[in-house]
Amino acid sequence: MARGNAIIPTIGTHHKYHEHIMSSGGNGDNQGAWLGLLKWSLAYTDGTRPSSETMQMSEEDKKFLEMVMKEGIIDEGERMKTILNDLAGSLDRMVKEAAAAGSTTSSSEEEIKGEPEEEEKTDTPELSEDDMVGLLEELRDIVEQIDYAKAFAALGGVPFLVGCASERGVVPKPVRSSCIAVLATLTQNNPHVQDIVLKSGALQTLADLFFAETPKGKEFVGDSSAGGGDAEMTEPDVDGTLRSKIVQAMSCSVRGNVEGERAFCASDGGRQVIECGLGLLSGSDDDKDDGMLIPPPVLRRRTLFFLQALITSDEATKERIELFNPCIQYICTDMLSVETESDAEVRETGLGMLQRMIEQNNNVNMIAACKNAVVG
Repeated sequence: MARGNAIIPTIGTHHKYHEHIMSSGGNGDNQGAWLGLLKWSLAYTDGTRPSSETMQMSEEDKKFLEMVMKEGIIDEGERMKTILNDLAGSLDRMVKEAAAAGSTTSSSEEEIKGEPEEEEKTDTPELSEDDMVGLLEELRDIVEQIDYAKAFAALGGVPFLVGCASERGVVPKPVRSSCIAVLATLTQNNPHVQDIVLKSGALQTLADLFFAETPKGKEFVGDSSAGGGDAEMTEPDVDGTLRSKIVQAMSCSVRGNVEGERAFCASDGGRQVIECGLGLLSGSDDDKDDGMLIPPPVLRRRTLFFLQALITSDEATKERIELFNPCIQYICTDMLSVETESDAEVRETGLGMLQRMIEQNNNVNMIAACKNAVVG
């Protein structure tokens, strides 16, 4: 069967192909360079000849190969810095624009202060919301590698992510949500970064953000039209997506870290996040409308997973488990029955947690006290 010869260059034409790649950009952004390298390499062997018969590369060919390898492989450390720089530039503009829009400074006050300062010029690109989310997703892929996660933290990445996520009314919710997702990836199974998070007070900031995003009462639901353009960004997290990511980030920041787990469980704010995420509501039935709404299934599932990790951890003590007695009791009475819990995964996870507690002989008395609800 005849084969086309226009796609893969022959050995005799590889210099022209080299010139073609160079003229098309020859940089890390040129994905075609990788395809060109493959095609060029295939010209030297078809896989049927012994390697000893393969033509030796000339010095010029070697230089071309080195050029493509150098410019085709992305230095993820440098890429991480570029992403941060671009994000910082666009977010800085957002913050300044929001401050200018909310300023109530009168013309007389401006005269007292003197002439306004010149706007700081920056060569970073103006990114759209989708651009920023895309860069944060790329960043998340990079920091999955533990060494890059450490490098990112050393660059001040933790306060950057937490600070950006906390900018309600300024930074779009998808961007803030992506920042929290990066933080979760950054800290998971990484004691070095977990320690940075603990020492920075980021967990308390995340807890504060969790409650700021929690709807309270019916008047908050579906009220995105009120308050103009900023209302959409400041509207509470009705669907639970953002709060579930906050819980995930807190979970990744402390799980497997002895001091982290201990500090979180001993914290009133930490336990309140768990209670709220599960759906424990304080007060009587008459004033639930003024309290916190029942959390969506995505948040209940994420919170239940976190609680299970805390109270079945190798480091879990009787005292720790007793701190979560209200949660355990609520799970037994309200999260196992089809009548009170509609989400099958929540019911299954709740039963699995109780089973592990029984196997570990942890706080069995509390489970026994609720046995009617469990078996009924």
